[in-house]
Order: sequence, then C-alpha cells, then structure tokens
Amino acid sequence: MGKLVMGYWDCPYCGAKGIAGNITGCPSCGRARGDVQFYMKNVDEGETREQHETGDIEYLTEEQAQQVSDNPDWYCSFCNSLNSDNAQFCTTCGASRADSESNYFDQLKKKQEKEAAEAAAQAASRPVPKKKSPLAILAVAAAMIIALVLFLNSSKTTGGLTVTSLNWQRIITVEKNRQFSESGWQAPDGAEVTSRKQELHHYDRVLDHYENREVQRSRQVVDHYETYYTYSDRGNGTFEQISHQRPIYTTEYYTETVREPVYRQVPRYATKYYYNIRRWVADHNAEAAGTDQNPYWPELNLASDERAGQRSEEYRFTVEDPKNQSTKTYRIAEADWMKLTVGGSLDITSKRTGGSPYISDEKGEKVADIELVE
Repeated sequence: MGKLVMGYWDCPYCGAKGIAGNITGCPSCGRARGDVQFYMKNVDEGETREQHETGDIEYLTEEQAQQVSDNPDWYCSFCNSLNSDNAQFCTTCGASRADSESNYFDQLKKKQEKEAAEAAAQAASRPVPKKKSPLAILAVAAAMIIALVLFLNSSKTTGGLTVTSLNWQRIITVEKNRQFSESGWQAPDGAEVTSRKQELHHYDRVLDHYENREVQRSRQVVDHYETYYTYSDRGNGTFEQISHQRPIYTTEYYTETVREPVYRQVPRYATKYYYNIRRWVADHNAEAAGTDQNPYWPELNLASDERAGQRSEEYRFTVEDPKNQSTKTYRIAEADWMKLTVGGSLDITSKRTGGSPYISDEKGEKVADIELVE
C-alpha cells in the first residue's frame, strides 16, 4: 500500500472548512460528522503529481497510519453520523454498527446520483426552443436556391445603343512547299533517305553484382522510468498515494550491414535514318480589310511551290451607350453583320452570370449572337 495522506471535510451544518479527517465532530458547532465528502488540501480531485511535486502533500506519520483502518467509515442508520470503522457503536447516539445500512462510499454514490437526477430534472424543466422540422428547413433552403438561380439566370438589357462603326477582315494563309533535313529511327513515307547509321538508342539497366554496405539506423529504447502519483479516497478521512511508472524513451543508433544490388548500363544500338522530306508550311498571310459592307477575299499570286491554305474571317461592330458615353466592340456572324447600319440603334442583352451577350428585339428575344472583344 502507498503512503497515506490526510484528508479534510467541511461541516454541512455550520459551513466550517478544512476539518481534519481524523476528527469526527465539528470543532465549530459540535455537530457530529454527517453527510460529507473528503478532499485533500493542495490537490484537486483526479490530479496527478510528479515525483518532484509532492513537497506540499500532508502525509500521515507511520504511527498515525497504523491507527487508521483499511475500511471506509460507516453511517449510523438512526442519526446519520459518520463513524470510524474502528467504532462498533455510533459515537453520537450509541446505535450498533450492525444496524448500519451504508458506508461512506454507498452514501457518496447516492448523493452523486441524486445531484445528477436534480440536474437532469432542472434541464428538462427549461423551455426548449422550438425547432423547425427538417421538411420546413429543406423547403426554405430550396426556395432560397430557386430564387438565387432565377436571379442569376435573369437578363439585363441595355437599350438605345448606337452603331458607330463596322469593319471586316479576311485572311488567307499562303503555304510554301519546303524541303527539310531530318533524322529518326524510322523514315516517314515520301522521305528521301540520304544515309543510315548505327547509333546509340538507349541504355538497359542490368544487374551486375551485390555489395555490402553499412547503414546507420535508429530505434526507440527505454532509457529510464519516471514515477508519478495519483490519489484515491479511502472513505475514512485519508487518501492513499498510488505510485505509477512511466517509461522514458531515448533514440539509439546502430549500424547494420545490408546487401545492395549494383547495376551496369548496357548500351543498345539501332539504325538511325537521315533523310530529306518536303512539307507544306505556313509562309505568309494575304489580308483584305475594310469598313464598308462589301467584304471580299484577297487576290493570290501564287508561285509554283505555293498554295492557298486556311481561310479566316472576322466581322466587328462598335456601339456607343449615350447614357454613360462608353463604347464596346463585338464580333458577329457575317449574315447578321450585313443587317447592321452605321448610326442605327439596337439593344444588347446579357446574363447576370456573365454569359454570352446577344442582340435582342424590343421584347428581349434573341436576334443575333455576339461576342465582346476584350
């Protein structure tokens, strides 16, 4: 058994504090020790102490410890006085211990259960805020989502815009047939092979042998043990100090021999082809542009080694907003661009989410798709 520590109790009648556990009557009011709970000075319930932190613990002497029973105190069934285990009769009323129905721990358990029941009853008596049903919460959330989607999908129309300019551009890429000197592990179709050579293609990693190598490793090992203490209420005005051991680890380093594979690089060769090949590549652009509505493709004067390649075209218009005196330029399909006139008025509608704008009629219906030029 560990060392014994003096416990204390508070008088439930007059409120006197810090009465030693070996005193069975209150020095202040004279009432016998009744429904109490023992505690230690300087140590909170459930607290642990390291070995070097026990300087303020009030230990019993060996002589005092020998006079303390190993059993908890018992309660008198007639006057509820708490008596030492050594007493066969109640020191207050003289009733026999044989009539006792509970000891210190029995009474403490009943008290704790009563306090828990009272706390639960008090919590149950508090008004509970009304909770919305899950269906109601879902309905509100759904309504909010629908409202947000409708708002984001709604459109904003800017009317009364004036077309200030029209312009167009058409481009034809002219390609030239050029000869290239190249090499590779295969000759493409149509290539004129000029030479072949055996050249290094790659290296294979091949196991050659094994070697022993010393490597440093580490492991955690127990260095020593530290002692710490907990304290147990013995139910008789004393507490027992219980010793525990906590392992303290340290890092230990050691050398280990391992066998490691050693590889060698083996060169692999293959036939590499050197060849000439002709390809059509973009050489220059032929461009036509204007601000009228008579677009045309540029004329091409092609040499014998040239050909017409990819064609591209773009049609733009610029509008002015007279309200804030701002201008914006848009791209538009040729057929819709041909319907515009400089000085004419139009409306442009765009989604609040930033989707593609479009030209709209007086009802907000789409007339033509457009794209804002950044």
